[in-house]
Amino acid sequence: MDFRILNNGSFIPSIGYGTYKTGTEGETEQAVANALGVGYRLLDTAAYYGNEEAVAKGIKASGIKRTDIIITTKIWHTDAGYDNTMRAVESSLKKLNTNYIDIMLVHQPLGDYYGSWRAMEELYDQNVLRGLGLSNFYEDRLIDLLYHCNVKPVVNQIECHPFNQRQSLLQLMRKHQVVGMAWSPFTRDRQPIFDHPIIKSLAEKYGVSKHQIILRWHIQQGIIPLPKANNVSHMEANFDVFDFKLTNIDMDVMELLDQRSFLENHHTAPGLERLLQLK
Repeated sequence: MDFRILNNGSFIPSIGYGTYKTGTEGETEQAVANALGVGYRLLDTAAYYGNEEAVAKGIKASGIKRTDIIITTKIWHTDAGYDNTMRAVESSLKKLNTNYIDIMLVHQPLGDYYGSWRAMEELYDQNVLRGLGLSNFYEDRLIDLLYHCNVKPVVNQIECHPFNQRQSLLQLMRKHQVVGMAWSPFTRDRQPIFDHPIIKSLAEKYGVSKHQIILRWHIQQGIIPLPKANNVSHMEANFDVFDFKLTNIDMDVMELLDQRSFLENHHTAPGLERLLQLK
């Protein structure tokens, strides 16, 4: 497994395991334990997912030391603001059964997220949060926060996949040494991307699965994909992407897939209203 160096000097695996909608508490616990058994050392969760306790149980069941695992979780918009965020972090610490969180992210640029950031900066100085990050921050919100923060975000978790490659945002993030993470690397409706002739032909050329082509594309762009799977064989296949490399020409070919189509466009009024109604 490869690692990325973050702008605070810490290391993070170049692929992680996503836990959104991984099933019941028991199913999530087992999935996390299995993922760690396969070799994943980066686990992504969120308060909104409602599974932080199950993730903690999965870690315990795996027998892997907490210090060998990177946990990312997130502050939901209903917990925005200084005081709310302080309480939310305490809640996540308790549910995750840990005394520190590797990277705490602001889940959406909604509400008083600057108050949240001030609280997170204080907890970063106290070493309770080892890194601070963002999620779903587009160019305008990212630039604004970068110019008004004391502690820079180390990551920005965004929608990124071959159908929505976010090249301008990624270029900005590279400029400011903010690592991208992809919360839906295969898109939500997976079949169209797996049926695409470019993906099919590259999978055949390299003798790997279509999933592996897409994950390898993310990694070679410096993006950390967070694939989700409950089946152990699928976990293993998703993790097995470090023994081949796409050529520069094939990376250029992948750019042809970019449709700039969103699963969740957080800039539109209907999209924002929908998010604000989620509790």
